[in-house]
Amino acid sequence: MTLPAVLDRLSLPVIGAPLFIVSNPALVIAQCTSGVVGSFPALNARPQSQLDEWIHQITEELAAWDRANPDKPAAPFAVNQIVHRSNDRLEADIAVCAKWKVPIVITSLGARAELNDAVHGWGGITLHDVIDDRYARKAIEKGADGLIAVAVGAGGHAGKWSPFALTQEIRRWFDGPLALSGSIAKSAFFGVAGMTGSLVIGRLSDRWGPGRRAGGRVKSSSIPSTLASRRSASAASAASGSTRLALPAAWVTSCCSLS
Repeated sequence: MTLPAVLDRLSLPVIGAPLFIVSNPALVIAQCTSGVVGSFPALNARPQSQLDEWIHQITEELAAWDRANPDKPAAPFAVNQIVHRSNDRLEADIAVCAKWKVPIVITSLGARAELNDAVHGWGGITLHDVIDDRYARKAIEKGADGLIAVAVGAGGHAGKWSPFALTQEIRRWFDGPLALSGSIAKSAFFGVAGMTGSLVIGRLSDRWGPGRRAGGRVKSSSIPSTLASRRSASAASAASGSTRLALPAAWVTSCCSLS
């Protein structure tokens, strides 16, 4: 399987999950400069006008990082959009994403062809949350580029299928980007996720959750060095075929992996 070009710059096949309330620009930037996809829900930016400020900050700081570190460019970032008809901000939020040409849009609670077309129009890709094979097929039919299999144990609107059953069902017919979310509680399970033929989407543990927030912002100053210190070990493990990568357990309380 050939991954979209935007996913080629990852040090590890990990997406930091978009955490309601918790995810913010500082956390996203820390994730991206550590080599994994950083993401946040559009609805975290309140009022709606703040979304433009957040994406502007992320875009500018990642561009500055790339200029200063041409040998290790930042990973792309993603914005999670709630596509359900009850979200009266969706049209305005998509317009902001179009303005900044957000590279990855994660869509949840509804697959809409016109949204996928809009993202493709500015050169981005869409990854759609699904809880079963039926919804996975609908998402691809409507133009999603990849899928996030939300298995039992995942945060938010979790599914009822085990990670193995759900990913195997989808892999029978879909060979595009597939991320697994749910039931991955520590770094040792990262390799197991890879065995399902998936990419990895990780959710931060309580180590970096609300209990460690300072001044309303997540304390993320140690995240880049924490992950960077394990990059070499992770790469070596992957090269040797080891199923246990040296990913910090605090980063992977819920994961998905890209194949």
